[in-house]
Amino acid sequence: MKKVITLCFIAFTLCFSFQFSAFAQTRIAVLPFQNQEGKIDLNVWSYQLQDSLQKALLALDTKQEHFQLVPADSIENLLAELNLDPTNPQYPSDMWKAVASLNVEKVVSGNFYIRAGKLLINAYIYDVRTKLPDSKYQAKNIFKDVEEGMSAIEIIVAKLKPLLIK
Repeated sequence: MKKVITLCFIAFTLCFSFQFSAFAQTRIAVLPFQNQEGKIDLNVWSYQLQDSLQKALLALDTKQEHFQLVPADSIENLLAELNLDPTNPQYPSDMWKAVASLNVEKVVSGNFYIRAGKLLINAYIYDVRTKLPDSKYQAKNIFKDVEEGMSAIEIIVAKLKPLLIK
């Protein structure tokens, strides 16, 4: 009888551990982009880029088989609670305070500038453990007319996709 119970316990343990490893996903947070201009009226771009990128990444993996996105409202509430401002020059270092509370492995964020009607966007996937962006999968120096700024999301997703979906 002890052998049967032991075998059942081992079988259950193996099945249970396989289930978790088979469905393990990378947990990712998409944070607002840093407003390099410092003008508060341009903060709308910080959140539009975050929101559009969050939706595009969710569409990329609707069943969340490869990665799991932290809900945008959870991130928004945490940023408000910590009073983080994308126009603040300290935003890149302050964002790690929020990340520590989110229990994620990767962070997607970036920055933008607007000059002479042109939008320059950079987007990165950061490894939370090292707090460094991935050196290969980055979307840098994307130039768009301000009116076409959101079309940069497609370019960003294409550049980051190989790291997210393996």
